[in-house]
Amino acid sequence: MLAEKSAKPQRSCVACRKVADKKQLLRFVLAPDGRVVVDYRQQLPGRGLYTCLSRQCLEQAVKKNGFRRISCSQHESIDLKQLYTQLQWALEQRISGLIRMARKSGQLVAGSNQVLDAIKGRTPISIIVVATDISENMGQKIERVACRHQVMFFRHFDKALLGHMIGKEERSVVAVINGALARSLMSELDRYELVREN
Repeated sequence: MLAEKSAKPQRSCVACRKVADKKQLLRFVLAPDGRVVVDYRQQLPGRGLYTCLSRQCLEQAVKKNGFRRISCSQHESIDLKQLYTQLQWALEQRISGLIRMARKSGQLVAGSNQVLDAIKGRTPISIIVVATDISENMGQKIERVACRHQVMFFRHFDKALLGHMIGKEERSVVAVINGALARSLMSELDRYELVREN
């Protein structure tokens, strides 16, 4: 009985029909203006539908008209590119929020030399995020050190956006110390890699 009460709500992907905990899936709802929108935090009112968090399932849902259950018009076309844009923006906002929380709680190291010194000084760094426009030599150096110390390495965003995420000017590298925030950030970065434009 207790196990049944504690079971997480399940939903199925409209594309592949896989059943999973709804928090593992993407939710979509109908906005007041009639557009289908991404409800990444799963907090918007209204009837929703779900897909797996993969480009393949999202594309199949659009191709097979899977959004007709929530769309006012069954003939209205869904703008797949716009859904990708919404999803990437939602993920960037979530990642940015987690990075800010890490900074405020003293769990963030920022700057190329500072991150390298932290790793070599045996600070328990869990994740490194390197800007896409970092110099090639420095990017490779950080990646080598990260691999040597078995630290997760991601290359996303540009220096301006990384700096903005921590409320500073441009930053080439940020790193997060091991802990619950780092685990949440790693999950969101993994999701971002699944859906981002190449």
